[in-house]
Amino acid sequence: MGAVLKLLNNVATRACSHLIMATPVRITLRDVARRAGCHFSTVSLALRGRPEIPVGTRARLKKIADELGYRPDPMLASLSSYRRDDRPARYRATLAWVTNFPTRSGWRNEEIYYEYYLGARERAQALGFRLQEFWLRDENMTAARATQILAARGIQGLIIAPQPTPSEVVTLEWSRFSAVVIGYSVASPTLHMVCPNQYRSMKLAMDRLMARNYRRIALVMLRASDERVDNNWLGGYLVMQQRLPAANRLEPLLLNAWDEELFATWLRRERPDAIVSKCVEALPALRRLGYRLPQDLGAAFLTRVKSSREISGIDERPFEVGTAAVDYLVSMQHRTERGVPDQPRRLLIEGKWVEGRTVRTAVA
Repeated sequence: MGAVLKLLNNVATRACSHLIMATPVRITLRDVARRAGCHFSTVSLALRGRPEIPVGTRARLKKIADELGYRPDPMLASLSSYRRDDRPARYRATLAWVTNFPTRSGWRNEEIYYEYYLGARERAQALGFRLQEFWLRDENMTAARATQILAARGIQGLIIAPQPTPSEVVTLEWSRFSAVVIGYSVASPTLHMVCPNQYRSMKLAMDRLMARNYRRIALVMLRASDERVDNNWLGGYLVMQQRLPAANRLEPLLLNAWDEELFATWLRRERPDAIVSKCVEALPALRRLGYRLPQDLGAAFLTRVKSSREISGIDERPFEVGTAAVDYLVSMQHRTERGVPDQPRRLLIEGKWVEGRTVRTAVA
């Protein structure tokens, strides 16, 4: 019996030894630090892309970490995040809110853009960052000077705000920055983007109008507005038109500039029972033309803002768009992701329908 127990004990010992030898050795921050000859906290800061560590040092430590096969422990990262969330955020760095309007504060005239900014600013503060406005059209500003100023301020993270016109080109030394753009108005470079989901917002608005027994639903839109969103509003409208009988399908009214006389002529010719629009001029124009809303005509608006409480339409959740832009930008900085991405990503925020008084109530 003793011989059998001894044999089993030897087998168990050899099995345990085999398992121990087969277990891969985990490379830690301290291992990287020993190889590099520095403190492990320096390695931690460098791999998170913190600006207080020189660029050359960050590159050297990242190379050593890659050579050793260092991989962050997701469980430790989760624990660290939990601990950070349990105490007030400390100041880490400054992010830039980059604008490009002809005047420094011109972008603030668009309520939805200001909501983007407020969401971004609040989220940045919650994470320990400061959001600083940066105007690309300041006096004597060039791409090289803008890059130099941002770098001198220690700014490595940029949120590119919506541009004044579609298809803008924004030039900076992108390899020095992590950058996220809000919306489609930047044609070059192609950066990671956060944006309202205009295609699905249009489908949602059309769905809500159909649920109220509207059958002749027409789109009224400035061409430039649709171009700003990569024609997603028009695309959603044309798809939803296919759900209507052929006799009720209406061509959209696409205007180069607002023209009330042309709008009135089009209304008399097409006889819609509801319109979907982003034109702020449409509502007062309808009232001047003698239409009662919603008795004579329903009107749903695609960018419903806080100041338009009576209007039925889509809340694009601009505050949440700004919040998401900061979240994505900070994650890029943690990954030390800089420059123009090889595979740009699109994060689309769903809008929601908000009841107002410009369409009739839903029917069963």
